Amino acid sequence: MNLLSNAHDAVDRTPNPWVRISVEDQDDDVQIAVTDSGRGIPPEIASRIMEPFFTTKEIGKGTGLGLSVSKGIAEAHGGRLVHDAGAVETRFVLTLRRAQAPVVEPPATKASA
Repeated sequence: MNLLSNAHDAVDRTPNPWVRISVEDQDDDVQIAVTDSGRGIPPEIASRIMEPFFTTKEIGKGTGLGLSVSKGIAEAHGGRLVHDAGAVETRFVLTLRRAQAPVVEPPATKASA
């Protein structure tokens, strides 16, 4: 939700705003990318955006915790969250390990007497 909220804020009040979500299977992982048509993130800011309490938003619009908390949650589950600095648009990529479905044995049936 944080990635979508940030993308919405980035394109709010811009001409031709858009946000794109893509999902891709990658062997044991699932990759979710959120891309937007915002102004982009300058390199000097990009190096700090995952730091707790760092924000570029106006006072009262954000705490600077969203990306750092999101990154922490992803890592706690064996995944990662990165800013794709090589993308033309602003793009964040969340990669999560695919959960393995538990094996469920069919219930045993009583033998006929």
